[in-house]
Amino acid sequence: MKNKLIVFIIVFAITILVIQTADIPSLSGVPESGKAKRIPCQTHATSFERGFGDADIKVAQELLESGNINLTSRVEKAVYAKSKLFEYVKLEDTDKIVLDELNSYVKTKKASDIKLNLSYYIYENDVKDPGKKTKKSKLYAGYVVFQVKNENNKTIYKVQIDFMDRQGADIAQSIKCCLKSFATFNKQK
Repeated sequence: MKNKLIVFIIVFAITILVIQTADIPSLSGVPESGKAKRIPCQTHATSFERGFGDADIKVAQELLESGNINLTSRVEKAVYAKSKLFEYVKLEDTDKIVLDELNSYVKTKKASDIKLNLSYYIYENDVKDPGKKTKKSKLYAGYVVFQVKNENNKTIYKVQIDFMDRQGADIAQSIKCCLKSFATFNKQK
């Protein structure tokens, strides 16, 4: 009888642990873990997104659709490993991709004193970083992070999408997916 009770407690504890760590989607369709699979392009790479304030996001999406945008960008090179990605990828080229993609979301050009504050950076995965201990953490080439801030400089939306090509051939796809993620966040289908 005592052994049955111990087995029951162990099975119960494992069941609770599995339920708590499962990637169960929330009511909004975004997995609770932060991993995004909401739109098709997010399923092709590891994607994370998070919104902070639906009203602010709606205003930011309207600013996007009216073409009122302030854009800043930067790169984060590998520190421990020799940086190679940015021998192939130039920030000016990715800025052009971003601006072209942003323009594809403009519905009606309308001047406004308030601007969409959008910043992004391209991170080169540093495979020799001593903090990266697993093989999985060294597989991707890097990721693109987009961040949207409101007029009070508070982050209202953030998305991160990996790319796999060590020469950055798939960065444009990640950029486009980041922007589509923002443009469609919390919008009805």
